[in-house]
Amino acid sequence: MEKDEKLINSEALERRSKKKPSPKENSLYVISKYCKGCGLCVDVCPTGTLLLEDNVESKFGISVRVDAPEFCIGCKICENRCPDFAIFSNYDQEKQ
Repeated sequence: MEKDEKLINSEALERRSKKKPSPKENSLYVISKYCKGCGLCVDVCPTGTLLLEDNVESKFGISVRVDAPEFCIGCKICENRCPDFAIFSNYDQEKQ
């Protein structure tokens, strides 16, 4: 990972340290093959749930992972910000 990605991760971890786990269980799904690792979702997540990671399976070499699902508040900011439609929040609950 490069310096920019490490900075995005450290800012996400700092936001998470100031939050408590969500009282409601939410689910996040990342489709790694669509993720280009731009970090936009990590940058906008208000709870620091997501982090960037090196990923040899991604054609870009980096992708997003759900690092702390218990902190997800289901706000869908990450889903709405993703330019590649690679992340979904509470998808299973909405289909019902």
